[in-house]
Amino acid sequence: MLHSNAARHALCLLASFAASALLAGCGDHEALPPHQGDPACAGWGDEAPADGLLEVPRPTGPHPVGTQIRALTDSARGEEATEDPDDRRELVVQLFYPADPCGTGQLAPYLTPEEGDSRRSSGGLPLEDGFEASIVTHARVGVPLADDGAPYPVLLFSHGFGMLRADYTSLVEELASHGFVVASISHTYDTELTVFPDGRAVPFGSVVQTPAMDAPPEEIEAFSQAMNEHITVWVDDARFVLDQLTAAAQDDPDGLLTGRLDLERVGVLGHSYGGAMAAEACARDDRFDAGLDIDGSLFGPQNGAGGRSLAQPFFLLLAAAHPDDASIDETYGALAGQAYRARVEDTAHLSFSDLPVVVEHFFGKDAAPDLFGTLDPARAVAITNAYTLAFVKAHVGGEAAPLLDGPSPDYPEVTFEKRP
Repeated sequence: MLHSNAARHALCLLASFAASALLAGCGDHEALPPHQGDPACAGWGDEAPADGLLEVPRPTGPHPVGTQIRALTDSARGEEATEDPDDRRELVVQLFYPADPCGTGQLAPYLTPEEGDSRRSSGGLPLEDGFEASIVTHARVGVPLADDGAPYPVLLFSHGFGMLRADYTSLVEELASHGFVVASISHTYDTELTVFPDGRAVPFGSVVQTPAMDAPPEEIEAFSQAMNEHITVWVDDARFVLDQLTAAAQDDPDGLLTGRLDLERVGVLGHSYGGAMAAEACARDDRFDAGLDIDGSLFGPQNGAGGRSLAQPFFLLLAAAHPDDASIDETYGALAGQAYRARVEDTAHLSFSDLPVVVEHFFGKDAAPDLFGTLDPARAVAITNAYTLAFVKAHVGGEAAPLLDGPSPDYPEVTFEKRP
């Protein structure tokens, strides 16, 4: 089981997603027009957003970014969150990928209108309709995958429990811009809202009952046990998505992925409960070549059993506010492959998402430091992206990553260790 402090910390984190919806309103805006760059089609991204709009941090890689949303149904699995035994497990996956620099398409919305409505209502504030249209991304919809560099290594990403996959847009765009195809999974019923391409919107409705913050120890223990068991659903989601990508690499009905994916180079990563999923996925499926957990206490059958002796390289990226956590310490000590652990000063659990950037834009600095930390939000994004990118470049992409050699003077906020 989780150490009691870690269990209560995990409960706090899972309950915090509603508070993370502190977003204020701005008016609608037109999506930025398609841009083909210079005559050689070098890329996109030269446009500056209009006044009053928030541009999420720009990706730094050489590739422009494309995106596509897909609905997937696992006919082999039932849906435990519903009462109908005929219901099958349905997921939404958003692909982010290196795009053809000569392609054109509209910028993807940061949030759908339905997700914006959910955030506005869950925040409990009188926010304007359509505030989500004031947040500008960099990925364009419907653009072909780039030929240069294909086939590309693959990453699967999972959000935190109760959060949205959109909360990590800056990270997944960054990874795609550096030559990875990223499949960002919405774990239906365990995310704030799942919006399917046909317009269906499925709200949070997890089978795991989250107890009150002042719940007695026995309820916290029951919650921890339920989360240990429920991680299997998320792992099976990730394995199913990988199966679907494997099939699409051979023959994609949409024509996007055929011949474009290198399934010999696959990584899995996530934030919070998504990070716990990454560890458990590596334990259960050797198709995953490396894993990264961003500030997630670990759940799963091996909890309390001395940690996971994973053969794959694994990285534990932690917030300064992450408490003493036996699940982290035991797993780090037991990792059989290349092991990394880093802690970022002045950060809290949500520092590793886009939410501090969004909140700062609308509310100014120092909003909800218990959730967002006190580190400058743009700096938190830069650190998260740098260490995540270095890890996947080294252990999925097979490239040199000097940042992983040891502590870096470029990132004095990071306490870094590795073994062996």
